[in-house]
Amino acid sequence: MAQQDSAPSINPDDLMAGVKRRGFFGVLIISLGVHLVAIFGTSIGYIHLMTQHNSLHPRFVIKKLNKEKREQDAEDKRKAVHDRLIAEQAKRQAQDKGAKKGGPEGGDEKKTPGILKELEKTSKERPKESGMKMDELDQP
Repeated sequence: MAQQDSAPSINPDDLMAGVKRRGFFGVLIISLGVHLVAIFGTSIGYIHLMTQHNSLHPRFVIKKLNKEKREQDAEDKRKAVHDRLIAEQAKRQAQDKGAKKGGPEGGDEKKTPGILKELEKTSKERPKESGMKMDELDQP
């Protein structure tokens, strides 16, 4: 068998003929384009917030608006409680005036449950007074 010592000669330029080389500036422009698309594509929400709040830092504006909203809600709750308290006081005063005059609003006996009536009757009962003093109770 005869050995073949000579390998076929391969030209490197022939191997690279199918691969087109781009210039440095072409690769740089493509890279910049890809980066710009990636950056603006992931920042659409932030850009929308910036345009919505007319600020370069919309997070500060959003925090301020949320704080004002919480304060307004708290103030509304305070006003509602205050108004309810005033209404209850006015109702009590009207009931007290009606009770003093013997008006229809003064008829608390009809509204009082039976168990409370019994408690009111027995609450007037007092135990008999003891002749012992408190100091005498402590000694055997």
